[in-house]
Amino acid sequence: MKKRLLATAAASMMFFAGQSAAEQATGTAQFKLVQPIIITETTVMEFGNIDISADGNCTLDYANTVTGAACLAGGNTSESGVFTITANDGDVNVTLSGADTSVAGVTFTPSIASSTVTVASNTATLVVGGSIDIVAASASSGDQTISYTVDVIY
Repeated sequence: MKKRLLATAAASMMFFAGQSAAEQATGTAQFKLVQPIIITETTVMEFGNIDISADGNCTLDYANTVTGAACLAGGNTSESGVFTITANDGDVNVTLSGADTSVAGVTFTPSIASSTVTVASNTATLVVGGSIDIVAASASSGDQTISYTVDVIY
């Protein structure tokens, strides 16, 4: 009987030893579901006519008004650039590309009033102004176009 008790005790110890060598844990994955950000240009920025007879500047504000010695009356009506942002409600961060000199004699610098835009009901409007500096000696007359980039991130 003593041998039988020892054998049972040894088998029980082996059973429990095998049980304690395996463990299990549960991990957690966190994430936030968001709508993709969509940016659409709804109004193209327009400075109107700009004088290139002398070095100068023409600045377009966020209310469609141009100021500066190089701004001329006439031509196309000045309009600030407007973008519609579709995203989750809350604040998004906005950055613009830097100064562009791709048109000879012209430096264009876009600007925004704030680098944070609040999205409500999944929509926000971003108004973009800018400044054009003219170097008369290298500027050529005619219709010109310069692109700029708007980046929006959560």
